[in-house]
Amino acid sequence: MLRVFDNFPIQTASYQTPMKLFFEEWAGQQRFSNNVSSLFGESFICYKNGAYRAALMFSYLGFFTVVKEVIIKSTKPNLPYVPQSRWDKIISDLRKDEHWERAVFEELVNSSAAIFNINEDIRQQVRYWKDRRNDCAHFKSNNIDYYHVDALWSFIKSNIYKITVEGGKETLLEKFRRHFDESITPPNSDITPLVKLIDESVVLADMESFWIELFSILEEYNSFPSFNTGSFGFEYLVESVMKNCNSNTGETIIDFVRKSELDLELIYKSPDKINYFNYTSSEVREIWRNRIIENKYMGFIVYGALLRNRLIPYNEIEEANKHIFYHFDDYRPTDESTHMALSANGFGDVIFKIAIEQDKLKTWYSLIQPRADMIAYYVENYSLKLETVKAICDMYTREKYSRWLGERLEKMFRNNPTKKQEFHAIASENGFTIPSKLM
Repeated sequence: MLRVFDNFPIQTASYQTPMKLFFEEWAGQQRFSNNVSSLFGESFICYKNGAYRAALMFSYLGFFTVVKEVIIKSTKPNLPYVPQSRWDKIISDLRKDEHWERAVFEELVNSSAAIFNINEDIRQQVRYWKDRRNDCAHFKSNNIDYYHVDALWSFIKSNIYKITVEGGKETLLEKFRRHFDESITPPNSDITPLVKLIDESVVLADMESFWIELFSILEEYNSFPSFNTGSFGFEYLVESVMKNCNSNTGETIIDFVRKSELDLELIYKSPDKINYFNYTSSEVREIWRNRIIENKYMGFIVYGALLRNRLIPYNEIEEANKHIFYHFDDYRPTDESTHMALSANGFGDVIFKIAIEQDKLKTWYSLIQPRADMIAYYVENYSLKLETVKAICDMYTREKYSRWLGERLEKMFRNNPTKKQEFHAIASENGFTIPSKLM
């Protein structure tokens, strides 16, 4: 026998109910109390049998029970208009069967001395659903159909976690704080369940302040890539938000990252994320001309991402390559994907033309010494040309030459016998004297 109100006759409906309702699936994933789960469970039974008035009524009571439990479990908010006497009265009314529903409603719609940090739109919707609840309870003439129940479920799902005594945003931030506190939560615990609450807990107008506070928590608990080498950095948070939140939320975190000038840090950590930012051509130029020069440790990876995603116009690539060569002293590409992007866009040709073909490794102090790492990278990762081998052999015959480059070449030949053999073969075939330090 179905457990429905006697005065809620089952309606005959042409609407085909799915095996598992969207709200039923969602509710099953939440940690609701037994009372709440029972009320929602009754609503699913009624809904699937066409008793939409009963389904709406049970859903409404389930929603209000969640709010009642939130208040009872909360501590008194530290607000001037919530003295202890008022708080005690609220809790007392919530514990009385004849008063609790009215007490929940009054606190939800109270905007002048509110205990809930919710916007007026939510309060207006609560009033609307109270009227629909009365339509059901008193069997008024207003029609109640499946789409009314669906709409109520959507409202509950979208707003339930925003309705907390201290505000949905603050509650979620505290959950994040506890997540990153290793004395409470094991390190490397999955952050996805918390990220999925962002859409439901934070209104769009509060997103920027939410990101400011959340990133501050990341920094506080040393989960920020700029401050340590821990396993969780903000790049994982951004990726999770982009995967699990709606597009509006995703846009807000990307905007925040850009405004905070953390975009290059994100690209450095996860080069595939570069397309999140939709850079204009002038922004791209600003990146390779100025911004990565100021952050050289991440420069080659970011520059490689720009090239790999074809963000630098073709007619600017040679200019960009030369700019990087002249400004990236003491650094070299270190990963294969960056090397492939540089190689495909002529960066090796620029090193060869300037350092080997034009200078022949002679201007050792001002040109070669600062770029010893970059030139050694070129020798190791590109096919050796006759001019390169000759320039290196000749370099060792001079009294003054770049000792830094020499040290790097010698180490590389020790560790890379294939490259050493290639060098020796070209030198021998062309009658060049092989330096003893490279034997």
